This record gives sequence, structure tokens and C-alpha cells, in this order.
Amino acid sequence: MRSRYITHFLATFFLLATLGATAQETDSFHVDSTGRLFVNPGTPVYIYLSTSPDGSDAVRLNSLNPEDMPMHWDGHGPHYLTHLNLYMGRKIRFDLYADAISPKTSTSFDAKKGVQKNDVIYISGVATLELNAIDSHSGINAIYYSVNESEFQNYNQPLVFDKEGEYTLKFYAIDNVGNKEDEGKRVIVVDTTPPETTLDIQGPKHENVVSPQSKFELNATDKVGVQATYYAINDAKDTRYKRAIPMASLPEGEHAIKWYSADIVGNKEEPQTFTFFVDRTPPMVFEEITGNTYMVAGKEYSSGRSQLRIAAVDNKAGVKEIYYSINNKPFELYNKPIFLSEISGAVSIRSYAVDNVNNKGESDASGQEFAMPEIDITGPNISHSFTGKNITLRDTLWIGPETKINITANDRGAGLNRIEYKLNNETSEPYQEPFTVKQAGYHKLSTTAWDYVENLNVASIEFGVDANAPELFHNFSVEPYKHTDSNGETIPVFSGGVKLYVAATDNIVGVDRVTFSINDSKERVYSQPITGFKSNQTHSVKLRAIDKMGNETFKTIMFRVE
Repeated sequence: MRSRYITHFLATFFLLATLGATAQETDSFHVDSTGRLFVNPGTPVYIYLSTSPDGSDAVRLNSLNPEDMPMHWDGHGPHYLTHLNLYMGRKIRFDLYADAISPKTSTSFDAKKGVQKNDVIYISGVATLELNAIDSHSGINAIYYSVNESEFQNYNQPLVFDKEGEYTLKFYAIDNVGNKEDEGKRVIVVDTTPPETTLDIQGPKHENVVSPQSKFELNATDKVGVQATYYAINDAKDTRYKRAIPMASLPEGEHAIKWYSADIVGNKEEPQTFTFFVDRTPPMVFEEITGNTYMVAGKEYSSGRSQLRIAAVDNKAGVKEIYYSINNKPFELYNKPIFLSEISGAVSIRSYAVDNVNNKGESDASGQEFAMPEIDITGPNISHSFTGKNITLRDTLWIGPETKINITANDRGAGLNRIEYKLNNETSEPYQEPFTVKQAGYHKLSTTAWDYVENLNVASIEFGVDANAPELFHNFSVEPYKHTDSNGETIPVFSGGVKLYVAATDNIVGVDRVTFSINDSKERVYSQPITGFKSNQTHSVKLRAIDKMGNETFKTIMFRVE
């Protein structure tokens, strides 16, 4: 019998059928609580006649066409077996329901702890999940499930997931006539970890100092999904974060921002706090021209070492860069003092500084203007001179111990400031007036002179000091013929006509002259033997030898002529 199968019987009959059991041992027929009979359309059915209510003597009816046995019901819905009772004059109908629709299974969980997206269920913490199957025809026979590819087992109580991780749940249901549902699948993610939210600063920043142009960006991540991020600045109420938070409305000073995020299953992050400073104050810029200058006769002189120095100070973030412009040229980055020696005449300087959060501070907008002084880069001229004896012999300058050394210096620019000198390896000392060197021998004199803008010059000379007197020698033309006593001193006695010869030597600069005086007479220069000594008289001759440096040797000769 195919589709709506209707049979007319001429006698009372008893209907029986048999059905092979399914894998889940479902019955061949199912009679619900209202007495309705359900059969699976694909189940082979046979019809039996019996005279007893329990069908103990039932006999199977065979169709005239053997191909129609067993019978199958096609399609889903009610079917009818009808017998025309001629005796009673009416039709007797037997109802039969073909159930071809499989059950439908759904999942449910505590909505306060989880959320479902497509086939993925996200649950926070320990949660139970229930499988609910419905079948509007023959009814549910059983529900089966498998977790993480385990063997399918009968579902009879809610499933508990209490450990963080990802689970794959498969399930299906079977109705009372063996219709099996296609396997359903859910991925269950148990998440107990709250989101992580980071704060990123867009725009100028330096450590915890920000600019009014800065913005705070909150970025939250969560493996399940972020539901919302909240923040509060200072003592304000929590506000849901939607876009970068501008700092433009905050006054200068210290502030604090608090933030946290919650994920879609209710895990809430512990609040985080960041303390920051809004810096609205630009740096202060200072310009200075440094170097030695000096006024002479109304004119200003500079050493050529004049420099432009620029300094800047900042209240909080610190100075990042300084820029300068000289005489309206393009601004340049300032790294170190700038020498101005190549610039003359009027000079205009402008500068500005930027702090580490890009606040910009400028010097006087009109710039600083001034006239550069005249450049003096030459030290004083130094010269040495001598007052007293001096002579050059064999490329060596010789002076005497009484010879004064004079140091002079002059400067045509800023003018002479001071002179210092050093003799040999001694300590330098200021030069104030001419001086002498008493120590005999060779010497080196080093002199340094400064002008009023600290330009200097150095000069040195080498010289020798002759402090040794000549040696005096005398000799008589004859030998004394006797000696006599005079005032307790033994003196020689010569005959009349005796002559006195005198000589002197000097090993360095030479003898200048020899002089003599007889008996305290006027001193005369010795040029020839001394004669004319009177007889019967004791004589005293005083000799003096002088070298060319003025060093002197004295000698007195006592003798008698008879």
C-alpha cells in the first residue's frame, strides 16, 4: 500500500503488525496517551486478522499482489484503514499516523553567566547546560550526547562545565518511532579570565606628562569578547568608553584616570589607574652674548671669542629642542654656543624652545638687536730692554748683576691689561718695574702679556749674567833687596828707579780698564809701568780692575824705596 492506503474488508478483522528494533531499541508502533497509533513511514507493516482480542489466533492477510507486501506508508501525516460493514450499512475506519519528522534538540544555560553566538556558547565560571528535545508527533524517546569526541551516551541530567577551556558538544534525539535527529554541535567555551585593557597615549607625551593636544586610547582584549570598557577621570562617575579621550578640557596640573573592562560573560577586570600631568606651560627662553669686551676711548672691543648662548627652562616636561635665527635667516637647531666673530655691525637674534610635549616658548618676538664690538684677536706686542751694562759676545747677550731688565708691551686694540714674567723654572709673577738678576750663569726669561679682552702674547729671551770680577796681577822691575817692618807688616824694599807693572784678565766679557792711585792721590787709568816713586819713603799703591760688566777687583800694594 503506498501513500494513502485504503482497504475495504467484508468481515470483522484484527490488525497486527511487526517491526524490527532500531539501534536504540525503539518500538515498532507507538501509542500516545490519547490512543493515537504512530508508525515510521519506512517501517514494513503486515496486517493480521484475529477472532480474539489479544490476537493470539491472528492470521496474516496476503495481498493478491505479492509485491505489495509488506506495506509501507509514504509521507508524514494521518493514514486510514477502512472496512465497509454491509450488515451495519456504514464504514468502519481505523486511524494510523505516519511520523516522518525527526525531533529537534536545543541547548539552554544560565543567561546571567553565558551567551551564545552561532554554535559557540560562552560561559563564565561553573555552569550547567541543558539539552531540550521536542517532537510534536510520536514524542521523544531519548537524547544522546558526546563531549570532545567521547562515546555517545544517554542524556538524563544537565551537563556541568566547571573547568576553563573549550569543549565540543555533539547531540541528537530519537522519537518513539525511531526517527533520528541529525547531530547537533555546540562549542562551549568556559571563560573565567577577565579582559585586559591597556592605555595608549596619542600625541605628545614625556613619561607621565602630556599635552592638551594628547588623547588617551583604551584598548581591551578578551578571548571571548569585550562587552564594554569604562573610565573615570579624577572623581567623575564611570563613563562608557567609545572613542579616544581628549585632554584639551583638563586644567594644567596632576590628574588620574581609572579604567576597567567587562567581557560578554560577565568577567570584570580589576580597575587600573594612571596618574598624569597636563602641561600647558611653554619653556622660557634666555639669550646671552658672552665673551670679553672692553671699552677704549668710547669704542668697544671683543676678543673674537664672543658667543651666543641660549638657555631654556621648563616647568615640567623638560626642554626638548632650542632653535635660533640670526639676522632673519632660517631657524637652526641650537646645540652649542655660536661664535659671532665673523659678524660685524648690527645683529638681530630670535629664538624659541619646545618642551617634550611640544609646548612652544619664544623669546622677544621682535628679537634682540645689538651692535657687535670690534674684533681684537691679537695679543700685545712684547719687547725687552736693558738699563746698564750689556754686551753680545759670540751670539750670547751678557749683562751685569746691576743691569736692570725692562719689559714693555703695547696693544693697539683693547689695550694692555697686565704682564707676567718667569725666570727659568720659577713661578710667574706680575711685572711692575725693572729688575736685576744677581745670579751668575745662563738664564731664560719668559714673558706673557694680556690685553683687556684676554688676548695674550708670549715672548722669551736668553741671556747670561757675568757677576765675576777680573783677576789683578802686578810685578816689579827688580827684585827687592831686603824686607822691612812697617806697622807690624813685612814689606819689600826696592832701590830707586823701580818700576811697577800691572795686568788684569777676565774670562767672560773682558777687562774694561785698570786704575791706580799712589799714596791716596787721584786715581788714574793704568796704561804703562808706574814709575817715579820717591826714595826713603814707604808707598801705598791701590789698584782697581773693572770688566765690561762693571765687576771690580781691588788690590793694595805696600813697599819702600831707599
